Amino acid sequence: MVKEKVKKQYLNGYERILKIDYMISHMHYPSVEDFARETEASIPTINRDLRDLRMKFGAEDILQYDRIEKGFYYTRPSFRIPAMLTSEKQIIVARLMSNLLKLIKDTPIYKQAIEVFSSLSDNIEDDSKLNAKKLSNRIMFLGMDPVKIDDDIWSKLEEAMAKNNYVSFDYLDFDEPFVVAPWQLIYSEGMWSLYSYYPKEKGTRFFNLPGIHNLKIDPRTFELPPDFEYSKRVKGNFRRYIGKETWKYKLKITSSKTLNYIKTYNWAEDQQFAKQPDGSTLMTFTSNQEYPILGWTLSHGMYVQPLAPEWLVKEWGKNVKQMARLADGV
Repeated sequence: MVKEKVKKQYLNGYERILKIDYMISHMHYPSVEDFARETEASIPTINRDLRDLRMKFGAEDILQYDRIEKGFYYTRPSFRIPAMLTSEKQIIVARLMSNLLKLIKDTPIYKQAIEVFSSLSDNIEDDSKLNAKKLSNRIMFLGMDPVKIDDDIWSKLEEAMAKNNYVSFDYLDFDEPFVVAPWQLIYSEGMWSLYSYYPKEKGTRFFNLPGIHNLKIDPRTFELPPDFEYSKRVKGNFRRYIGKETWKYKLKITSSKTLNYIKTYNWAEDQQFAKQPDGSTLMTFTSNQEYPILGWTLSHGMYVQPLAPEWLVKEWGKNVKQMARLADGV
């Protein structure tokens, strides 16, 4: 009986690039010849794959060739290309994330991120039932256009955070430079900020990146506390801010439309709403974001009245009285 000849299976382009990526991250300076041998592809094909790895998968400034070792390496050892997207719904998510990332355009990380997501979303054919390209155009994300960030400032902050080095810089029109321990880079409402520990005040402080100039990496290092993350220290979702105290808040809501809007969001983990005999609703929660809460309360006009804490009642009343005088032309 004659054995049926088995047709040899060759790796496709994406599979070869995955293999090349794995070899670079796990081997000692693999060469073009090593890639060709392992993938059973020609040298010209491998060169095209390396070009695609750089241009389509975010490795443009990361994949380098060492002339002494005669092989390739990543300047950022943690770099990896993601695995293949396997379903049409994943493709839709990738395209939507590509759209979402446009909210952080003009930042150093945008270019690489958008190339990775865009290239991944093109790796399989669209399903006849769910057309990813068409559906992704029907879902959009709105937000403020981000401010442009200086590449040098961003790169130095990344380096300092990776090694836990202090940084010094001039900020806005302050007379003296700041020296801080950079904890996190935070994006909020179109603005990138440096969330840091400021030893001079023995507390945390935010600095908007466009206001930072002449940044230098300090050779001194700091120890990162276990609870350094912004999300672990903030109590509330009223914008990017952390105050020094945590307060218990009580707000009287008199409009059903305003109430329905407020109840839609998670402003604080312990928020509660209690119907009152007069038809109003009492909202209670705890937060350490006093400054944004004042603006948030005022933004609801006459439909939200603060009852506690006392400082909020006084500041709200002061603002309301002043606005009334302005309205009356006094």
